[in-house]
Amino acid sequence: MSPLPDASGAPAKTPAAKEKPPLPRKRQRSYLRHRLEHGLLRAALGTLKLLPPGASTGFGRGTARLYFLLSRSRARILRENLTRAFPEKSAAEIRRIDSGCAGNLGAAFMEFLESSGLAREDILSRVSLAGEEHFAAARARGKGVFLLSAHFGSWELGAIRAGLIAGPISSVVRPLDNPLLEEELEHRRTRLGNRVIHKKDAAREILKAIRRSETVAILVDQNVLAEEAVFVPFFGRPAATTPSLALLQMKTDAAVVPVFTWPLGRGRYRLQFEKPILAEEFGPVGGSREERVLRATERYMAVTEKAIRGEPEAWLWMHNRWRTRPGGT
Repeated sequence: MSPLPDASGAPAKTPAAKEKPPLPRKRQRSYLRHRLEHGLLRAALGTLKLLPPGASTGFGRGTARLYFLLSRSRARILRENLTRAFPEKSAAEIRRIDSGCAGNLGAAFMEFLESSGLAREDILSRVSLAGEEHFAAARARGKGVFLLSAHFGSWELGAIRAGLIAGPISSVVRPLDNPLLEEELEHRRTRLGNRVIHKKDAAREILKAIRRSETVAILVDQNVLAEEAVFVPFFGRPAATTPSLALLQMKTDAAVVPVFTWPLGRGRYRLQFEKPILAEEFGPVGGSREERVLRATERYMAVTEKAIRGEPEAWLWMHNRWRTRPGGT
């Protein structure tokens, strides 16, 4: 099996002698930027503690909507993605989804930040379960389980809740560029027992977890580079999608269980598990691996699209999902 593709580029070239003096200043700026960003986050967390119960969700919605009013590039991506995905919808409907998407992202982010102060019982009460029998059936096979999810609803709270069902899960994530902020996020992701696997060079750790019959959560709804991608339909357009999950499923025969965290309002969510997807559905083991991987990836994205169509406001439309085009453009 090929290792998991990552987004790293070619090694940086060694700078010429005349270019060496500016390097220390660049490192210092980076350090100061990291500290400043971390300081702003800590200040925001302190402000959240002063708000009355439930007010942080509204604060997050309002802040995110203001950001997208001011950030023309992200607002343009959001509006263009929605318009092309839903050509049948009117301009008024697109604006409603646009506003709802920004607001839901802000609310989910604030609720995740607040999760560091939530007890196990608080998570259980905020995130209900549906379709849990599908997750149980996949675990009963004894081959490990992959949870297929997306940046939908409060995916971070959903992962925490999933880890409280039958033991901790491991989530595959791309670390933030700021290590101080990444430490804050990782603390929230792992404090109730879950583990984090960093996306770069993750194949070995993922396979170890699956061979121990554990559960690994992977989000496959984001754009990747052309050399790392297979192109599959997503909202009527070819989308560059990582084949990593399909490659892993073909190698391990672990079930893939789609699961999405549906917003219910007032800070509550439903973690909805769907019927397991099995490797045998994509042809015999001796068949073409490329064809099986393509069919599996198409299925994963079809399931994801169906969920998003069920509640468009819950997905991350401001991500430039179709940036990579076939042919590497």
